[in-house]
Amino acid sequence: MIIFTFIIFMGKNTAYHFFNQFRQDRFCLAYMGAFDDELTEILMRSNETSVQESQKLKKRLSFLIAECFQNVIRHSDEPEVLNSTNNKPTIFVLRNHGSSHYISSSNLISNEKKDGLEIKLNAINTLSSEELKALYLNSLAHDQVSEKGGGGLGLIEMARKSGSPIDFSFEYINYYHSIFFMQVHFDASDKEFNDIEKSDITVLPIADTKELYNKMIEEQIVFLRKGDFSQETIIPLIGLLENDLRIQTNFSGSKKKAMYMLVELLQNISKHGLVVNGEREGIFIVSKKDNRYVLTSGNYVKKEDVVSLRDRLESIVNLNQDQLKELYKSVLMKKEPSERGNAGIGLIELCRYSNKKVEFSFHDIDDSMSFYTLSIVA
Repeated sequence: MIIFTFIIFMGKNTAYHFFNQFRQDRFCLAYMGAFDDELTEILMRSNETSVQESQKLKKRLSFLIAECFQNVIRHSDEPEVLNSTNNKPTIFVLRNHGSSHYISSSNLISNEKKDGLEIKLNAINTLSSEELKALYLNSLAHDQVSEKGGGGLGLIEMARKSGSPIDFSFEYINYYHSIFFMQVHFDASDKEFNDIEKSDITVLPIADTKELYNKMIEEQIVFLRKGDFSQETIIPLIGLLENDLRIQTNFSGSKKKAMYMLVELLQNISKHGLVVNGEREGIFIVSKKDNRYVLTSGNYVKKEDVVSLRDRLESIVNLNQDQLKELYKSVLMKKEPSERGNAGIGLIELCRYSNKKVEFSFHDIDDSMSFYTLSIVA
């Protein structure tokens, strides 16, 4: 069993430490923002463009994502009065670790429902696939549907479709509520990865999700994605974050400006990140502090390019607004884009639009690569 030990993340090093934390994951997406029904489709598209499975397996994963997400939407019990004790956000996590896929979620649940849910889940986890099918059909035949819909049918179907027990945990909040953590594990090794022995598969514990949940709250992170940032994978991310901005009512910054900066950072990874093993691997994190978004990206770069890139960054981030404006005009007038495009205009505009000084860092990986992070405030 692998249990990640989370370290204290500080400022601009957050992206690098989270990237290391999920280095063994081919894909990881964690969302702790505004939830509505439109988000389900966006999450499914994001997963479909990020995993390398057959259409049959992608369809099954999409079903599990939808069921887990609808469980959060339908069965969260919100307190009548929010305070610092019970104001606990909801998290939704997708991970691809080896041949396994994990879908995790959390939501607030009334303590009076806790025991019944625990009994139901423990019972479901003891059943074989044939017994689960029989239970599902019996529930349908007797129309056992709760006032919120489902009547436990979603839980039964998640156990059936995943082929694994549903991992779950409760975290006591107060007399009235607890946080319900749930994780569905779907192993593709016995279906399409026959060269992987089942004995070599390590199932990640739900404790990982709880650790991630607490760390995201501590760092005020609302979105994290680690994986390949090719062009097709970033389009659903833009939709997801645009959806979050649409729902926000207390965002003090310009939503249009925030979206521009967000897209520019994602495009920066997609265009300029170093390709390693056929993928443009990186990480993108969105934090929300003082009603503003802090956008942080991280990706590999060639070590031989670090000195010139650092010099270029330092020459830009230390300029004031008037100097940045003049530099922007000068670069446009030259009309001499670099071999990678835009002659640094994107970076200049990020510095112009950021509400605080742009921060960056470099971390040595090996003799040929470094990890480059960039952080801006929208």
